[in-house]
This record gives sequence, C-alpha cells and structure tokens, in this order.
Amino acid sequence: MIGLIVGSGMQDLSLESERAQSVDTPFGTVEVLCGTLAQKPVALIKRHGKNHCLAPHQVPSRANIWAMKSLGVKSILATGTVGGMSGDHAPGHLSVPNQIVDYTVGRESSFWGTPGFESTHIDFTEPFDEALRAALLEAGKALKIFVTDGGVYACTQGPRLETAAEVRRMIMDGCDMVGMTAMPEAALARELGIGYGLLCASVNWAAGLSGTALTWDEIRQSMQKVCRYMQAVLAQAVARLPE
Repeated sequence: MIGLIVGSGMQDLSLESERAQSVDTPFGTVEVLCGTLAQKPVALIKRHGKNHCLAPHQVPSRANIWAMKSLGVKSILATGTVGGMSGDHAPGHLSVPNQIVDYTVGRESSFWGTPGFESTHIDFTEPFDEALRAALLEAGKALKIFVTDGGVYACTQGPRLETAAEVRRMIMDGCDMVGMTAMPEAALARELGIGYGLLCASVNWAAGLSGTALTWDEIRQSMQKVCRYMQAVLAQAVARLPE
C-alpha cells in the first residue's frame, strides 16, 4: 500500500471508495482515509488534521508514521508548501528536494524507547528515497508540468514565518526553500524502513527576498493556483509506483 501525507493546499484531496479508519498507535489514535488513487490502494493522512487545525509543531508525526507502518505502507509520498529562496524555487514552481537542513527544536523526532521498536542509528545521508523522487519527476514530465529536480529543504519550527536575517542565514547554509513539516517525518519514516519522497510547491518568496511583507491572503491565493498542479503530479506518481 502507498501512503500519502498531504499538507497545506491539499486539504480537498479525496480518494475513490474513501473510508475513514482509526488506527491506534503508542502515540495516539490517527484517522487515516483509505481508498484508491490512480487505481492504486492508498492510505491518506491530512497532516494538519480536520479543518487544518494543527500547526506545524503540533503535527503528531510519530503517530502518523507508526499508523502508516501498521497499515502495511512501504512508501510515502508527502507534499508541502514552501517559501522559495533561489531561482529554481520561485513562487509557482514545483520541486522534489534531495536534501534537508533541520532547524526545528523540541519535536519528538525518534521512536527510540518505544516498545516493539528496535532502536538504531539510521543512515540519513540521503534523506529522500531516490525511487520515489524519480517517480515524482517522471510524473511531472508525463504531464508536461515543470518540476525542479533537487534542492535543499530548510525545515523551521513555525508556526511563525521566518525573519529576513534567518532567511539570509539559511541561504548561506545552502538552502533553496523553507518549510515547516518535512522533519521529523522523513527521519521517522527511515527509522521504520518506509521510503519517503517529498513534492514541494513554492507559494511565496521567503522573508526579505521580495521587498514587501508577506501576507497570508497572498500566500493562500498562490497556493490555490499551484496546488492543483501538485495534485495532478501526485496522482501520476502514485500510478507509477508498485502497490
């Protein structure tokens, strides 16, 4: 089964023959939507919960990833909206990052100590699964939707947006885009042996790069435009993956 974890802008994603299933985990109960997408069985988690009520630092990532494992998910395709910090990641662009810098603090970022989990130091040299990255990139080509191959995703704590100085620091660190949710998701998936690929939609320039203050209304409008392409690429990628 293929897992989907979708974020901002993708709340209206629905499945064929969709049914809600409650999955109990050591970290709480997770509501998973099970059904089909592109004629493939999938398990869908809406990262921010019903009515988009969970801020990035409140997302129960350990529960979500554990629930996916419990359902037999072997690959997760996730989506996220980001602020662009380089030309290839300008607003309106889709991208499939290949690296992460984690700036989050205080998040529960490991399953260590959980009964039934064999603790191990994971190799996280390449944080994203290359086969899943390839599926997303090939999906974009098939649909004639340009998707940037690669980029460094800076994961910040949120829920506030960044300062201009923080963005300058992240650029100096080699980052290309900034979001708030890929960590600890990607690392937790690796701990449980689940492949993890991320499709990003740039919906604004990061703070200090546009010369004007960021407003949520502008971000929302940009999100509505680009996320319909994201949904198409996601479905096409699912069609290319084994069950």
